[in-house]
Amino acid sequence: VKMSDGSCTDLLQKIATWEQKTKLAVEISNDTVQSTKLNELVSRVSKAMGEDKGSIALVDPTAEQLGLAFAACMKTDRNDGLYTTVVCTRSNEALGLVYSSKESIVAALQCGRGVYYSRSRNGLWRKGDTSGHYQTLHRIDVDCDGDALRFTVTQNGDDIKAFCHLNTLTCWGEPRGIRHLEGTLQQRLVNAPAGSYTKRLFEDETLLRDKLVEEAQELSEPGSKQDVAGELADVLYFAMVRATKAGVSIDDAVMELDRRAKKVTRRQGDSKAFRIKAGEEILGMK
Repeated sequence: VKMSDGSCTDLLQKIATWEQKTKLAVEISNDTVQSTKLNELVSRVSKAMGEDKGSIALVDPTAEQLGLAFAACMKTDRNDGLYTTVVCTRSNEALGLVYSSKESIVAALQCGRGVYYSRSRNGLWRKGDTSGHYQTLHRIDVDCDGDALRFTVTQNGDDIKAFCHLNTLTCWGEPRGIRHLEGTLQQRLVNAPAGSYTKRLFEDETLLRDKLVEEAQELSEPGSKQDVAGELADVLYFAMVRATKAGVSIDDAVMELDRRAKKVTRRQGDSKAFRIKAGEEILGMK
């Protein structure tokens, strides 16, 4: 549905009578809506649509228009008018909790970085200007209740990639699991201790290739749940060594998975005979 301010009243009446399962995409163009009325229009449509009746799209908005439109869909019970904001990685790991204002949302969209509102400074806080731990902004989302924001970012840093003022990636301390593995491997790539097996893998491409094939073959074999978990951990380790050496991060892989999920058509997905043969040759040499 494309609309202007003149068609708003009729549309709002229709939304109110539609069933909850009905999905509506409302497209609002700068050509048909005066800038001064845009936020009011977005707010009215957002409230009428509720939590699960569709989406609103702005056509060619400026950063200011887009940021204020986000705010128009929000609500807050704070006396200072700030919005609770969760900062996450592309794989939805929470880095920390901050607050946003209308001005900080607009500023974040204008510069493509994580910009928030600092209550202690009583002003905008562009993450990384002082510490060097800046963030690349990928997207902003409003939650289902319209009372919280999510900033999806890539945390950067020349020395360490830290969101927290205690120089840890998250405000809950060091990461665990695959993110911890990624951090360890990045450190090993720069400064590995003597006798490091990871360093050996970085330096010996043939060994790394052979171990990837070997562990993938073991993962493909039948086994108990515990066996599969163990073999999967082995594959993840060697795959992350390969990725780290190539400068590929977990977030890069997540971005590729998200891109593939949007594909309308898929490849047939049959096995490749020449790859199977190559793998058998590698395993046969052991």
